[in-house]
Amino acid sequence: MSDIFKDVSDFELRLGLPNGFYKNLIQEDDWSFITKLSALFEAASTHLLSVRFRAPEVESELAFLEQANPRNGKIVLLAKMDAIYKEQANFLTKLANLRNQLAHKIENVNFNFNDYIFNLDKNQVTAFVAWAGHGVVDKTEFNGKMLTRHDLVTSNPKMSIWVTAAEVLACMNLDVQGMEVKVKMEAFGWYQSITS
Repeated sequence: MSDIFKDVSDFELRLGLPNGFYKNLIQEDDWSFITKLSALFEAASTHLLSVRFRAPEVESELAFLEQANPRNGKIVLLAKMDAIYKEQANFLTKLANLRNQLAHKIENVNFNFNDYIFNLDKNQVTAFVAWAGHGVVDKTEFNGKMLTRHDLVTSNPKMSIWVTAAEVLACMNLDVQGMEVKVKMEAFGWYQSITS
């Protein structure tokens, strides 16, 4: 787990965020947590797209693409480029949709996960556990008790989303690093071809 958070910290640095931004998100109220986490993923998606397109000069323009537009949003583009997996794309889409629900009505500033989950029907709870707990193992020990993914996610939704988000951010950071290595190898190959 510590390696994941090292990658998250590396991505924070790339995005110009203060050290510890991600770790401090867990301390936020539920509304601020979702709003800030979604903003973080919008910036991360924009950066990863600019790296994948090998066009850092258009990063500020890419920022204006919608995150979760099902036809041509950032998430769709990243998934088509194999920069993120299907489950990660689903997580990012659900997170963006939840953020949109919360941000467009100011009265949602009092949002909390306990009330949110309480008001879901059984199928909605199952769907929530699937996306919010994507990064959580099927069974785990938590506070001295063995919990299923379902029990852990429904009793600790913010932590579950936070852990899942860390996994997605770490993978995005690794993709950025992989692209940087690929570019360097191509440049080195080109250099060798003209100097040999």
